Amino acid sequence: MIADHGGNVFEISNLIKIPANRIIDFSSSINPFGPPSNVIDSIKNHLDLIKLYPDRKYSKLREALANYLEISSDGIIVGCGTTELIHSILARFVRNEVIIPLPNFSEYEAAAKALDLNTIFIHPYGIKINFNDLINFIDKASPHGAIVLCNPNNPTGEVLESKKIIEVIERAEDKGIIVILDEAYHELSEEAESLIKRSFEFSNLFVLRSLTKPFGFPGLRVGYCICHPNLAKKFEATAISWRVGILEEIAAISAINDKDFLKFSKERLTSAKKRFFESLKSIDGLKPIDSGANFFMIDISNSGFSPRNLKWRLLSYALLIRDLTSVKGLPNIYIRVATRREEENLLLLEALDNIINSMKKIYPNNPICMERKCHKYVFDCRLCFCPFYPCLDETTGGKFIERETEGIVWSCIDCTWVHRVEVADKILEELADIDIKKVDPEAILRIKRQIMEEFQP
Repeated sequence: MIADHGGNVFEISNLIKIPANRIIDFSSSINPFGPPSNVIDSIKNHLDLIKLYPDRKYSKLREALANYLEISSDGIIVGCGTTELIHSILARFVRNEVIIPLPNFSEYEAAAKALDLNTIFIHPYGIKINFNDLINFIDKASPHGAIVLCNPNNPTGEVLESKKIIEVIERAEDKGIIVILDEAYHELSEEAESLIKRSFEFSNLFVLRSLTKPFGFPGLRVGYCICHPNLAKKFEATAISWRVGILEEIAAISAINDKDFLKFSKERLTSAKKRFFESLKSIDGLKPIDSGANFFMIDISNSGFSPRNLKWRLLSYALLIRDLTSVKGLPNIYIRVATRREEENLLLLEALDNIINSMKKIYPNNPICMERKCHKYVFDCRLCFCPFYPCLDETTGGKFIERETEGIVWSCIDCTWVHRVEVADKILEELADIDIKKVDPEAILRIKRQIMEEFQP
C-alpha cells in the first residue's frame, strides 16, 4: 500500500507541464511563511560539512529541542520526518494489531501493512473520533499492539480532549499497548493541548512532532518523538544510523532558535484562516467544516462536483487541493485545503467561484452566444464552457498564460476545436448521459481523445 498524501507537486508538475514552484499547494498543510531566512543562510554557510557524516547521537539537535520544549533530552528521538518514525516505532514495539480510529493519517495503515501487522479500524461518530468504541475495544485487545491518535486530527482538524486521550493511554498501558500521539500540527493549532510535558509519566506513549510543517521546509526531512527515556533507549539500541542529514540538522537547529518566527507567522495564519473560512462559506455549494488546525475540510456535496473532478478543474489555475475520497471513515464529499498567505487564499476563492459559476454555462443551460467574442472564426457556440476544461493539451491550442492580476491560468483562446459544428455534435452525443461535474477526469479526457482521433484539431 502506498499512502495517499497531499503535497505531490512534482507529480502534478509533470502532468500539467509547468514548474513545481508555480503550483500553489493547498493540499499540504505547512506554514506558508516559512522557511525562516536564517534556515537558508545556515545551509549555505555549512555546505562544506556534507563531506562528513552526521553525529549519530544528534546531540546538538536534541539539546536544541530540549531547550525549545523545556524538557530533558533523554526522551527525544529524531528521525527522517515523522513518517520514518511511524514506521520505525511500529517495527520495534508492535507485534500484534494496530488500532486506528477513523478518519486518520493514512501513513499508519501503510506502515502496518508494510510490517504485516493487522489493522483494526474504529469507525467514527459522524466524522469525529469515536472514543467510546475505542476504549471498549482496548479492554479486549491483545498486548504488544498500538493505538494511533492525531491531535489535531488529520484530516478533519478535530481537537481531541486531553482527558480522553489520557484515558486511552492509561487503559492501553494496563494492556501492554503503545500509543502514538501525533502532534504534527500542534504549533499551527489554536486550541490543541500538548501532552509532551507529560510524556515521561507513561511507559507506553510516543508523542510525534514535525519540524518541517511549522517551519515550512518539508523538503528537508526532520521529525522528532518524545517518550519515556527507557523507550528511547530501546529505540536507539536498534535504530538506523544517520537518520537525519547534517544539513537537515543544521537547518532544524536554526529554525528552533528563531524565537520570533513562529509567533509572527501564527498570528498572521490565524487571522488569514478566519477570513478564508468565512469567504468559503459565501461560495455557492461549499460548506467548510470548523477546524482547530491550519487546514479544514470542505463539504462540496451541494456544489454538484465530485472531489476528484473539482481538484482537476482547479489545476486550470495551477492550484492543488487535497481530494479526500481515499480517506477511510469519510463519505466521498470532502476536499481539504490548507490556509496559505492572504493573496494565495484569494486566488483559490476566485478560482472556486469562477469554476462553479462557469459550469452553469454548460450546454444546454447556456443561451446560444450571438456575440462570439471569445474566439475568432467560431462556427458553433453551444459549448460556451468546454466540458474538457482544463484538458492541459497544447495540441488543441490551449496553454498556461499569466493572469493580469496574479498567478497563471489555462487559456483556450487559440482553441476553436469544440466550436466546430461536427465536433460539438459528437461531444454532445458522447456526453449526453454523463454528469461531467462528477465523472472521473480520466474518463472524460479519454472521451476527448477518442473524439480527437476522428476530428483532429
